[in-house]
Amino acid sequence: MVDRQPVAQPSFASEGSEPMPWSRARERLAEARDFFLCTVRPDGRPHAVPLLALWLDGAMYFCSSESAHKVDNLAANPRCVLTAGGVDLDLSVEGTAARVTDPATLKRVAEGYGEKYGWQVTAVDGGIDGDGIGPAPYVVFEVTPAKVIGMGKDAGFTATRWRFD
Repeated sequence: MVDRQPVAQPSFASEGSEPMPWSRARERLAEARDFFLCTVRPDGRPHAVPLLALWLDGAMYFCSSESAHKVDNLAANPRCVLTAGGVDLDLSVEGTAARVTDPATLKRVAEGYGEKYGWQVTAVDGGIDGDGIGPAPYVVFEVTPAKVIGMGKDAGFTATRWRFD
């Protein structure tokens, strides 16, 4: 996926503040280690779970065991939200999740997890496998962002919304 450039809109802000640059949000997404994934169960109830994810090539990626509730939820409704909190910037990424099966993408995701989290991870048929990720193989999802909201906490509270058209 190509790293698309979104359109920034101030959501609400302290007087005189400007929208945050996308580069700041993108950097925070790349650095963040802990995320929450929010999906919707088939009966409409929300489901939120902490997980490890990575920003790569303009999208969020995460892995999961095939039997997890989030996999079933995304099969019924691929819309989801990933959130990451930080000392100076909190982010939420709204988008659509799609299962990744392309070997080249799985290889890049495995390498990304290895670099970010220090795991020995390899791409396998239809997923990834490796030390420290639980019962493998894990399936991989790509979340294509539609909207990202950032809440800056330094120098007053400033929120910026980035839309991907």
